[in-house]
Amino acid sequence: MQIARLIGGAGTGKTTELLKIMESALKTIKDPTLLGFASFTRAARSEAVNRASAAWNIDPEILSKKGWFRTVHSTVLRCLGDSASELIGDSKKDLEWISDALGVKLSTDVDDEYGRTKFVGDPVVASALNCWSLARVTMTDLVKVVHRGRSIDESVPPLEIVVKVAERYESAKRLHDKMDFNDSLMRFGGIRMTPKEGVSIVQPMGFLPEVHAWLFDEQQDASPLLDIVCKRLVTAETVKWCYVVGDPFQSIYGFAGSSSDCFMSWPADKERIMPKSWRCPKPIMELGEKCLRRLSRGYFDRGIAPADHEGSITESTIEDAATMAKPDEDWLFIARTNFQATRLAAALHSFGRPMRWVNQPDGMSNRAVGLRALYALERNESISGAQWKQAIELLPAQDKEGRKFLVRGMKSRWRNDPSLVDEWDRIWPEEITKVGATGELVAAIREERWASLVDKGTQWRRMAVKWGPDLASQPMIRVGTVHSVKGAEADNVAFLTTTSRTVERGLEEATQRDEEHRISYVAVTRTRRNLVIVNEGRSGTPRMEVL
Repeated sequence: MQIARLIGGAGTGKTTELLKIMESALKTIKDPTLLGFASFTRAARSEAVNRASAAWNIDPEILSKKGWFRTVHSTVLRCLGDSASELIGDSKKDLEWISDALGVKLSTDVDDEYGRTKFVGDPVVASALNCWSLARVTMTDLVKVVHRGRSIDESVPPLEIVVKVAERYESAKRLHDKMDFNDSLMRFGGIRMTPKEGVSIVQPMGFLPEVHAWLFDEQQDASPLLDIVCKRLVTAETVKWCYVVGDPFQSIYGFAGSSSDCFMSWPADKERIMPKSWRCPKPIMELGEKCLRRLSRGYFDRGIAPADHEGSITESTIEDAATMAKPDEDWLFIARTNFQATRLAAALHSFGRPMRWVNQPDGMSNRAVGLRALYALERNESISGAQWKQAIELLPAQDKEGRKFLVRGMKSRWRNDPSLVDEWDRIWPEEITKVGATGELVAAIREERWASLVDKGTQWRRMAVKWGPDLASQPMIRVGTVHSVKGAEADNVAFLTTTSRTVERGLEEATQRDEEHRISYVAVTRTRRNLVIVNEGRSGTPRMEVL
């Protein structure tokens, strides 16, 4: 079995190269169900399925259902044959089960400082479960995980409490014959782990897919546990070769257990580095490499050539960056933490710039459809029945003063009767009383007061008046944390380097310092042309080292 490693730096066209590799493999393998593609996220899996099915002119279902284009977790569950009813995920029902088992209220949330999903709710129990999860995905003794956690985060409870919570959680799973995703990975990988005894090797469970070749994407994001799973998949006798694909310098999920060491440890028979960035011009590439050269270990010059087009780097304040951003230009505002990202969003709003969050899907949301409909009625334009349906979803039936804006029962009627959309192909302003509006709503629309009835409607209308409803509804300016924009790009990028005290405390450890340098690299290399570094001048403000 031959192993090849493909290293693709920022903007080098790694995804396109992956498709070429798959196309070449299919010429030999012939049957697409004998080609395995494994990723760590559903989004990456969906993109691979869509691009491959289009290129090969086959039904996507063949790859995702009959074949092996799956996330690693989905692949393992299929190999184990475990029923979904046994699996603990993050659904409301599953979180209620965990809460009942541990006697506290728990839910999950995304930690934007460290790019991981974590338990929240009861601070002690949630923190203990997060420690236990990290210990399992990294296969590290719980003692070490807790010690490291307590050194940078004072909310991490003492070891004896973490062990007690972890044992109670494991006992509840055994009692009710349940497992979580980490359990499934451990069963398949032949790993057993307990809070007190640590890791032991056991007989792996599940069958091995009879595929001829595997491609593992974004392998720099693999944890030691996921890496063991991937390495077992390629031991099937049918496997002739595999590609591991990634970039060790875009590994930014260390606090979620990932390590680029897993990617680089594969015994590759050959290695190839993508030679040119099609995204990043010379100044951006040089700054990115400058961030990486600060690494305490593991840096090597990949020799990636920059893009041919021009680029620039400037420094700015938050306010100047916000005013610099033109709504009809492609902008990406990036921050290290979620709190700092909200500051960027607030600055953009204060200067009248329409924006959206990176994790919002492309295309117009139902909310935007409804807002545009109300704005069109204000301007004496007609709308469709589908637009009116979304508009009345945003409006209150009546306000606190008792003024009624919608006829009783109209909301539910439009929501539950699809025939109304077809019946009202076109609705003019003078007809809205026939489809549920009261005289109060007609007056509010005519007098330009409707926006105050909708949550953040006044803000949207102000943007629509200034920049037009298209840009107000589908802003070209996007805002997000570094972790949320990984994989994104823009012509213009504004990067706020301010961090947090928690991140700053983590810099006392070399491993986390190195991760912060990689995070800086990922942030600056989202840029296609112009990069604005936003360094705040306040004394004592923790910030990332970039320039």
